[in-house]
Amino acid sequence: MQKNDNIYPAGLYSFQDECLKLLTGVLNVSKAATYLVDSQRKPICYKTWQLQPAMHRQYMDTFYKLDPLHPTQFVEQADISVVKMNDLVNTQERYDHPYYRDFVSPWGVQDIVELFLRVDNQLIAGFALFTSKQQPEMRMEDIRKANQLHQFMQFSLEQSLAAPKHSQFQVFCDQYQLTPKERMVVELVSQGLPNKSIASGLDCSLATVKTHLQHIFTKTGVNSKTEIASLLYNLH
Repeated sequence: MQKNDNIYPAGLYSFQDECLKLLTGVLNVSKAATYLVDSQRKPICYKTWQLQPAMHRQYMDTFYKLDPLHPTQFVEQADISVVKMNDLVNTQERYDHPYYRDFVSPWGVQDIVELFLRVDNQLIAGFALFTSKQQPEMRMEDIRKANQLHQFMQFSLEQSLAAPKHSQFQVFCDQYQLTPKERMVVELVSQGLPNKSIASGLDCSLATVKTHLQHIFTKTGVNSKTEIASLLYNLH
């Protein structure tokens, strides 16, 4: 497989949903989140499960900078796929660590396990699984299950990259010389998402989404998101 600095498999947005269902259905967790990683190594397209909106906003506004599990800490560590937060910071250090003291503990979180998916050593997506203080400590058996699920998810991701639908999506984007962000917008448009949801997923303004769409319309010679979806449908 040829290395691509901007890999966005067709259907990756739906792939997040399926993986989130799998993880939360098998593992005993209180809340979870998933995200994609763009070509600038920035997490985008967050999706959450039972995660309080206020907690997510607080994380995005302030505490992501202090997160020991933030994907920027692991982009060069291709050998790390599943990591447990409490293994990174010992018990004594947690009392003084602002991420634990001011964010994790007040929200009743006991531990977080992060799973990373890569293609050609490039980080593509991540999944954060939270346990509450009311739950038992995650055991080695739980981490073993998480590793097994990770292997299945990794295999599924690689299979999706080899599927004709992904190749056709790449051909479509290459044909019209779409930028990485424009490809992501097209992917979200194909899911039938409104502009507000696209902006939220890409962590940008509505005006930026409209600008991306205008560029896409100009390059593809269409006038609406419906016509973009139609072009993709006819190609597939």
